[in-house]
Amino acid sequence: MSWHDMAQNGTLSTNQGKALAALLVNSTIKEAAKAAGLGERTVKRYLADDTFRGELRKRQQEALAAASAAMAGKAGDAVKVLYDMMMNAEASDNVRVRAALGFVQRCDTMADFDELAERLDVVEEGQKTRGNGWHATQ
Repeated sequence: MSWHDMAQNGTLSTNQGKALAALLVNSTIKEAAKAAGLGERTVKRYLADDTFRGELRKRQQEALAAASAAMAGKAGDAVKVLYDMMMNAEASDNVRVRAALGFVQRCDTMADFDELAERLDVVEEGQKTRGNGWHATQ
């Protein structure tokens, strides 16, 4: 949904939508305000609003998920390059060692992701078992 769509359905005003879009692509509030054609104080006021902040957080998470998916799609290619360099007898020792270290680091990262996925599955299953929401027990 574009910022214009959000403004049309009442979630955010048109200027909030512009600020949201600008915050997603600029590294500072000042830059975002300028890009959106708004004052810096106005953007800061929007950031103090729970609805606006929630929408910004949602959009940031979507952007990170998309970037992560794109990187995951290329991870196999990167590992193959590392492996090929590691096994290349004509490459310098320095290149082969760095490739081997990169390969091992990639394997460690994949193992960490697998472990986190398993833990998340357990947490999600526990949440389903307990019903909606989290319940603290003592």
